[in-house]
Amino acid sequence: MAERVTGPYRGYYISASARLVQTHEPQSEAGPIYVGSVSLAQGGPDDVHRFEALVDLGPEQRFSTESEALAHVEQAAREYIDRLLRPA
Repeated sequence: MAERVTGPYRGYYISASARLVQTHEPQSEAGPIYVGSVSLAQGGPDDVHRFEALVDLGPEQRFSTESEALAHVEQAAREYIDRLLRPA
């Protein structure tokens, strides 16, 4: 599993992770499959005041490398933060 924290981005720290998952397909056919997840925090990456939200990550759900999964969920988090802070 790979994890990285970036930020602050507009006041939020983004903690993205990617992990290798086992599929029912033979590895030789499918290749490695990674899934990504993300959490956001204000005040620092170790801040206990976190919040969770379901964020639409788009049509991509499985990735062939850790770096692709991390980049995708980080971008989705930034877009979510932009929507969250958009003036009404």
